[in-house]
Amino acid sequence: MDSIWLWPLALVALLVTWPALSPLVTRLVAGRVRSQVGEGLPDRIVLVRVAEPRWPHEEARKAAGTELAAAGFAEAGVYVVREMPELTIGLHAHVAEKAYAILYDHPRSGSWIEFVTRYTDGTLALYTTLDRADVEVPEGSVYVSEPGLSLATLWKRMLADRPAKAMLDCARARAAQDFERGYAESVALHKRRQATPAEREPAVVEKDTKEKDARKAA
Repeated sequence: MDSIWLWPLALVALLVTWPALSPLVTRLVAGRVRSQVGEGLPDRIVLVRVAEPRWPHEEARKAAGTELAAAGFAEAGVYVVREMPELTIGLHAHVAEKAYAILYDHPRSGSWIEFVTRYTDGTLALYTTLDRADVEVPEGSVYVSEPGLSLATLWKRMLADRPAKAMLDCARARAAQDFERGYAESVALHKRRQATPAEREPAVVEKDTKEKDARKAA
């Protein structure tokens, strides 16, 4: 399966839970995105690379960077989300372990880390220090939320517990592209699952049915 199902599930979860007006969402999401959420989730986001990023929590960022480097991760750029301009994202790639690490930082909402591994069957393993949210992941995926764990401990847990099956490669050069595409696919999954059978296109219904049958057969 060629689906990427990447880490932006956290951003999707924040937008999906907007009606609840949780403090994190209220502080994090920019006004223009808020209006979009009222009309429906934005289908896509755009990452804008910054040469001289301003990290709201610089000390936490430095400590995370040191730990990620010690674990074998290489930097893949620092970005802001165009639709959420106060949110800074640091992308990192571990080619040997086929994992991405993402550091999120916001001036009022704080910072958190996520690790993700993608699999050739379309599933993923996602480990995050963000509070657990009601996110929709592909069937068979692993989603672990451990706000109290350190970055190093969370990474060790992921290496020990993630499923041992065929993984997709990751690369520094395409980390941002994968992030954007992953967000779009995550939103599409959410909207498809929220739609009633009458609202869904026949081709989409048939595709979902075939995917479920294939997983059962495997």
